[in-house]
Amino acid sequence: MNTFTYAPVAYWIPLLPFLGFLVLALLNPLFKGRSGGWFATLVMALVAFLASGVFLEALRAAPHWRLVGGEAELVRPALSGFPFRFEWPWLQIHGETGISLVVYIDQMAAAVTAMVAWASFFIHLFSIGYMDGEERYPTFFAYLELFTAAMLAFVMAGNFFHALLAWEVMGLMSYLLIGFFFKKASARQAMKKAFITTKFADLGFMLGLFWLYKELGTLDLVKVAAMAGQLAAGVALAIGLLLFLAAVGKSAQFPLHVWLLDAMEGPTPVSAMIHAATMVAAGVYLMARFYPVLEAGHALSYLAWIGAITALFAAVLGAAFADVKKILAWSTVSQLGYMFLGLGVFGWAAALFHLLAHAFFKALLFLGSGSMIHGAKTQDIFEMNRLARYMPITYATFLIGAAALMGLPPFAGFWSKDLILHAALAHAPFLWLLGITGAFFTAFYTTRMILIAFHHPSLPSPWKKAPWNRGCPALNLGPEDCPPDPAPPADHRPHESEPVMTLALLGLAAFSLAVGLWGSPLFGPGLLGFLYEGAKPELLPAGELLGGYAIGTGVALAGLLLAVGLYLKDPLTQRLPDPVVAALQRRLYIDEFYYQVVGRVAQWPTELLWLFDTYVVDLFVDLVGYLTYVVGQALRGLQSGRFATYALYLVLGALALVLGGVRW
Repeated sequence: MNTFTYAPVAYWIPLLPFLGFLVLALLNPLFKGRSGGWFATLVMALVAFLASGVFLEALRAAPHWRLVGGEAELVRPALSGFPFRFEWPWLQIHGETGISLVVYIDQMAAAVTAMVAWASFFIHLFSIGYMDGEERYPTFFAYLELFTAAMLAFVMAGNFFHALLAWEVMGLMSYLLIGFFFKKASARQAMKKAFITTKFADLGFMLGLFWLYKELGTLDLVKVAAMAGQLAAGVALAIGLLLFLAAVGKSAQFPLHVWLLDAMEGPTPVSAMIHAATMVAAGVYLMARFYPVLEAGHALSYLAWIGAITALFAAVLGAAFADVKKILAWSTVSQLGYMFLGLGVFGWAAALFHLLAHAFFKALLFLGSGSMIHGAKTQDIFEMNRLARYMPITYATFLIGAAALMGLPPFAGFWSKDLILHAALAHAPFLWLLGITGAFFTAFYTTRMILIAFHHPSLPSPWKKAPWNRGCPALNLGPEDCPPDPAPPADHRPHESEPVMTLALLGLAAFSLAVGLWGSPLFGPGLLGFLYEGAKPELLPAGELLGGYAIGTGVALAGLLLAVGLYLKDPLTQRLPDPVVAALQRRLYIDEFYYQVVGRVAQWPTELLWLFDTYVVDLFVDLVGYLTYVVGQALRGLQSGRFATYALYLVLGALALVLGGVRW
């Protein structure tokens, strides 16, 4: 009897949400009330079911390892037919080979596909309640569906050309979702800022792919990995850095991090979906796929340095903000930095483990912040009113996500982030120092956020009226275009979110705990043994990791205790001089530098072209018109309307021809 398998129908995983998008977009007026949200969520439930089936099949088919005496030992090799690969002809013209459409599922693709599908399902479920009453309700879910389809297609693409196409659709949907509340000037400016920043980075993706195709003659994922060693070191380095530029833009790494904080102008589920769990992780996934090229070009050190600098830089700035979504946005930038650090110091599986764990606990935190905003009617943590008292489910699940973010045992971030720091200590001790310092600030700003939002009564926000926060300097908008958000009414009493929203929080909390424990040494090779690829994975026994885990826990507790000491009783006192606070809250003036310096320099060619158009092209066109007018004025006297005059012209013309012919 034939047993049904999921892998051959894996192409339905991205196809279903794409069809969901078409239905919601084309039949938009037919979806009344919450029906559009429920339809999209049911589609994602089916997608999550299929992705789980494919993941379990990959888990059974992948090679199995165990630790024996501190060394990895192969228990069972990969089953025949794994990795799963399904190929269809595409772009075949007059018998040419063209570019095949390939679905490729190995360990990494199976794990990330399942993560995207489940995270998207819970975000859809939460959005049913959170977006209720908003204009264009079905349109919002249509956008979410197409974004999910693009992300899934990107992860499952076996050809980098199709990965590029899906990558660009993700960018388009990010643009539309960030600007979903397009009636606000800040949302319009934020969507443009995100689009331009990421499109600049995407040039690196395109140029890198074109160059790679020129050198190897293929963009097939498997063939590129096998042939990467044939590239000259300089060529591999150049291609790797171009591709890394794309990852820096998409994953908001320094110095192209500037778009992510302003992307919080979109609805909170968008922040969870695109800017925490999925799209921003696409840059890390891309680098993991191109790892053989990066190794051939000795480009990994660039990933490590940028990642470590970003991890520390964003963690420091996260402690200076009061908007709960922006604090979490800095957290996302910082945690993505740890992933790049892990890739750069040969902690490949550790970086992917952190990618998976972070996706669930950061989606949990962002949706938790959405629940806080929904119940407190403000995004400012100072204006929230003892939320732990009124929102117990939100508080409990938020604590699980926060503990994972801080790296406290036994939560997910404790296992994954400390593995990255262990690899950094072994290969780049100075970068380990940057990473461990970032971990301290992560625990500090996370504890500060929890204490002020959940345990303090509502207070006047100290930063809304600060002179350096008038308007939105990071968006180049003045106070008239970007007024501060109003404080909640004085008589407003926070309330817990409705069941459809809290159910999503509970689901993400469960996944966050499960992924973290599966990747821990408590279960042997577990998730790491599954993710590792190659002849022999480097699996470390728990004993070798205890020192790193102890240091990481100690640093996290130090940051936590410092925040408790500073903010438990007196959250309003400003503890740094005004210039320092202003610099931190203005994001070290990097955004303004881009607008005022880089933007103006970029306008110079435009202004030169305007001058050329005005004083060369326009003058030439005007001159042609003027000469035509002058000649017309001169010749108009020849048109008298008298037959005798025309007969004279005819005779004179004929005579001129005759005389000319005689002379010839």
